[in-house]
Amino acid sequence: MSQRMSGLVWLLRGLGVVNIAAAVAVVAPRAWLAGCHELLGLGPFPAAPIAGYLARTTSLWFASFGILLWFVSRDIQRYSQLIAFLGWAMAIQGIVVFMIDCSEGLPLWWIAIEGPTCLLLGISLLGLRKSERNSSEDST
Repeated sequence: MSQRMSGLVWLLRGLGVVNIAAAVAVVAPRAWLAGCHELLGLGPFPAAPIAGYLARTTSLWFASFGILLWFVSRDIQRYSQLIAFLGWAMAIQGIVVFMIDCSEGLPLWWIAIEGPTCLLLGISLLGLRKSERNSSEDST
């Protein structure tokens, strides 16, 4: 396994693990969700059922995405086009999320971290994938 290949695999797996960790929120007691909400400086957690539903289903989607990233990391050559798609999707998502965060009035620290991090991770996936493809073409 080349250094670049290793970097791409580790990035996919690292992102996968972070996303899989969101599964905790799927089954966490509502009090935990409320506590985290307040700890993040977002005020009291809304009592409406839709708030818990959105928190839990979004967390489930994140965990499912993490499983997908881990799966893809097992054969980066086979899933090269999917990795490119995921990189572009994450980069675009980073820009859109940044705009959403700004328009929703989230705390400045949140705005500065969420969207830009997603954008940079998407760009990193694209860059590592391109390097890996160039490396594998040179060795043939």
